[in-house]
Amino acid sequence: MYEASSIGIIGGADGPTAIFITQFPIKTILLGGFCAAVVLLIIVLLVVRNKK
Repeated sequence: MYEASSIGIIGGADGPTAIFITQFPIKTILLGGFCAAVVLLIIVLLVVRNKK
């Protein structure tokens, strides 16, 4: 069976970033953590690239 879930990321530019998850299963939490890790990795790579 497929489960309905949603992840929303708001903020960041004008305040702290908030991540909202509509379900609590471990798969959703892992997916949210993976998405957050990818976003942070992209930001770090862009910052490092711009410093050179």
